[in-house]
Amino acid sequence: MSKRNKWRKSIVLSLALAGGLLFNTVQPTVVAHAEETSQQMIDKKAKIDAEIKKLHEELTKLEQEIEAKVKSFNQVQAEIAEVDANIVETQKRIEQRSVILSERMAAYQAQDDTVGVYLSVMLEAKSFADLMDRVVAVKTLMDADQELVNQQEADKASLEQQKALLDEKQKELQKQFQELQQQESDMEVKKAENEAKSLELKAQIATKQEEERLEAQRKAAEEEAARLRSLQTAKPAGYHGAFGSGAGTASSGDAISTAKQFLGRGYVWGGNNPSTGFDCSGLVQWSYKQAGVSLPRSSSQQYSATQRISASEARVGDLVFFSYGAGISHVGIYLGNNTMINAQNRGVVVESLDWWNQYLVGFGRIQ
Repeated sequence: MSKRNKWRKSIVLSLALAGGLLFNTVQPTVVAHAEETSQQMIDKKAKIDAEIKKLHEELTKLEQEIEAKVKSFNQVQAEIAEVDANIVETQKRIEQRSVILSERMAAYQAQDDTVGVYLSVMLEAKSFADLMDRVVAVKTLMDADQELVNQQEADKASLEQQKALLDEKQKELQKQFQELQQQESDMEVKKAENEAKSLELKAQIATKQEEERLEAQRKAAEEEAARLRSLQTAKPAGYHGAFGSGAGTASSGDAISTAKQFLGRGYVWGGNNPSTGFDCSGLVQWSYKQAGVSLPRSSSQQYSATQRISASEARVGDLVFFSYGAGISHVGIYLGNNTMINAQNRGVVVESLDWWNQYLVGFGRIQ
């Protein structure tokens, strides 16, 4: 790749990275339509990436063509320089031969007319034969000099014609070279625009996939909650379902006693038993399991499996749920007096709800 191309590409890349005028005026922002799925966005990105690849291949071919034009242009310039040198050299020879011819004419011609030449030769001749020899010799020499000058003049005219043709060829090559440069510049801009689109789509795809994941979780939680409600509605009197049946004071007390055994234990994401450690919902599930009450695993599932109650109705043993903005993400066991026991970053602790109230979703009662 030539320094010229590298320089141009560095300029385009700098504009792209700086988010400069090029993309503020030419490149429209890729807007993901609300109805587009992440797969549709991935397909769109794939088409753009294919176009980028195609442009890259075309640029490679174009660069090779430009390099060939540069080589031809330089070759023509060299040929022009050689012809110019030949013209100069031929002109020198013409001038030298003209000087010689002039000197000879001056030597043989005392006057500025043709008769004077022959008169001078005749006077100096010793005989008629000598005279004829002298006249023939002088004329032959002058004719040869003149013929040489004429030939050199013809050579010069031919060289000048050759130079004119080379000049035209050079102009045409220069025009083609400029057109190829413009094509290359346009392709570079288009390629940079598509690369910007691809990068923006990549970010939008990640966002969309996260939205779809959360939506799928929400639907799954709703479906699970509906299933649990149907089980609760269908169970006969005295039935103890898989997710607990009216945890009484004894069950709640047992669960709290179990949870307090692990005070100070470090937090472990995904942990749900003493051998691995606990996360928030794992501590709740394990503690109630030891009290004979089964609960689902995640905090969102536990939220769906419990009965909604107000803060004023909350009592010891109820569950308290929190969210950081994307669904239920934390749970603890309510201890009364605005406190709870829970597993969080500092491990299993008993703490006030004062700080947690900013994330509070509500209370849930195990049925």
